Amino acid sequence: MTAATLRPGRPRDADVDRRIIESARSVYGERGWSGFNFRAVALHAGVSKDALYRRFESRAALLLAALTVPVARIDFEQYPDLRERLITLAKDTLAWWSEPDGIITFRLVVDSASIPEIRDIYYHNVLKPHRAYLRDWIQSVITRGRLTEIRDPTAFIDALMGGMMMRLVTTLPELRGQMATESDTYVRDLVDLLLAGADYSEVDA
Repeated sequence: MTAATLRPGRPRDADVDRRIIESARSVYGERGWSGFNFRAVALHAGVSKDALYRRFESRAALLLAALTVPVARIDFEQYPDLRERLITLAKDTLAWWSEPDGIITFRLVVDSASIPEIRDIYYHNVLKPHRAYLRDWIQSVITRGRLTEIRDPTAFIDALMGGMMMRLVTTLPELRGQMATESDTYVRDLVDLLLAGADYSEVDA
């Protein structure tokens, strides 16, 4: 939770905080915004509604706290080249989207189309920082002359993430976990296709 979303009061119980946040994610993932409220989250977490009212000003503040996570930065030193970094990123993304919490991303996309509160949370607090990090990373690769046929880093990112999303939505929900664990060949083929199209070079220009 962020300082901006916490309400003043007595010291917090860390276990209650954790249960509330986990339950908020679960309830939103299962029900979307229309079914997301303090009562549902309190029941799921096994706490009183007062515990939520002491911590959050509104259900929007609760959802923001539940969805505000650090940007997942890639450890460049762990992988020998750009290809392996992209493969790891794609596989991790596909695995995350295939988990129960993964539906949250798609709930946010749908709800943000008609609910201003969700639009602000999703685009400004969830999507923007993660997308900016990826865009800066790919731009640095382009600047070094390693992707010579790409000028817009966003196009490259969208092609990669779009491929992951299509793989997910065209797989039956009950098969997505298995699909994610067996996705190595698909992910490598997709990454290789994108790198070939961008004329990838393993050395700086």
